[in-house]
Amino acid sequence: MSVWILVAAMDPSSWVEQQLVPTMVAHGNFGDRSKQRLETTKCEVVYKATGDDHYTSTILFTNLELKFERQAPQAYSLLVKVTSKDPIYRKYFDSDVLFHNEILMYTEVIPFVEEFLRKRQVDLMGEIFPKYYYAEIGAAYVGGRDIIVLEDMVPRGFTPSAERLVLDYDHCAVALRQLARYHALSYGMKKLETSRFHAMVKNIRTQKFGQSSHGDISYFFKTTSYRAVKYLEGRQEMDQATLDRLKNRLEHAGQHLVELMEPKEPLAVLCHGDFCRNNILFRYDSGKPCDTVFFDFQRIMYASPAIDLSFFMYLNTSSELRNQHWDDLFSEYHATLTRTLARILGCSVDELLPDYGLDEFQKDFVAHGFYGYMICSYFLGDMSVDREDQLDFNVMCHRSIRDLAHAYNRQGGELVSQQLADILKHLASKDAI
Repeated sequence: MSVWILVAAMDPSSWVEQQLVPTMVAHGNFGDRSKQRLETTKCEVVYKATGDDHYTSTILFTNLELKFERQAPQAYSLLVKVTSKDPIYRKYFDSDVLFHNEILMYTEVIPFVEEFLRKRQVDLMGEIFPKYYYAEIGAAYVGGRDIIVLEDMVPRGFTPSAERLVLDYDHCAVALRQLARYHALSYGMKKLETSRFHAMVKNIRTQKFGQSSHGDISYFFKTTSYRAVKYLEGRQEMDQATLDRLKNRLEHAGQHLVELMEPKEPLAVLCHGDFCRNNILFRYDSGKPCDTVFFDFQRIMYASPAIDLSFFMYLNTSSELRNQHWDDLFSEYHATLTRTLARILGCSVDELLPDYGLDEFQKDFVAHGFYGYMICSYFLGDMSVDREDQLDFNVMCHRSIRDLAHAYNRQGGELVSQQLADILKHLASKDAI
């Protein structure tokens, strides 16, 4: 899809300047300018991204300068995110649900969090989230599609990691500490703003994978999840009793995935839902990661914290790192979570341990950690190949979900099958199978 198609007869810079900016100004997204006239606008779309690691949207990175009368010019760096032009593509990815959830995050959840922390007089937010400017469902000036405008965090020094898949210990530790702070917010709000928190969570919509029938979804996950089971069985690298348990678990794979995502109290949190390197930006100090910011909240869900933990720690770590530092990383997450929650609630860490002890989180991971494997079973292969070899969803969205399952199973070849098998071995070592 070209940017030209995005905005029909207008180039992207002109479209942002002549249509998007006046709409945002009218909505007060650059402050209250109701009595000020916009004198000049400078706009340049500096980069366009579709596909690759973010395949549900067209993304425009925009440098913008606005000057209102009697005011000095002000510069803005924006990330403009728009749903696909192709209605089949949008239906395939359930874009209406994805954009609803992300808009909910920026218009309801984050403002609630900010208000909650102000009341508690806790300075915790830092820069977990990019600044939100504007969103609209079915914007007429972009062909009735959905749009979100956020701050582009790159000028603030936040960038993707150089490594696209496997991260080192320092990157993992920084990301997990920030995830712990994010999860701690849920526990604080659940305890002190219970009814409002749960009312907000009920507004989250559930994505229908590939707009397919339940049978197709189950076939998809059974097919992709069996990949490593077959690899292990063929090489006799796992005892038969464990393999039989895996096969039984995957017989109704779609339903099992749904069960893994069901919230279990008291540890359920508002999960990021797609927590991986693709949706994390890092800031560096002397070449080492020191801070992170999260984005792409299209798959938020109320579920076990292991939903986020298992996906990240199985997709973005090597088996060697897991074998050497799993407990260290898990402890980093837990220690940061309890310290953060203690600050929010105004209590000691020791007072939290009966309900939020390390053992409780480890047990929760045993119960829900298989989720990470099921998502990695299809996603790891596509992330392991060069970008030009990734699946073309402009093509796949016109084919069946079964075709998609078999296409995923070919990605990455035997090396990815081995990497998936290593995840199953690790789950087995944690009694999570």
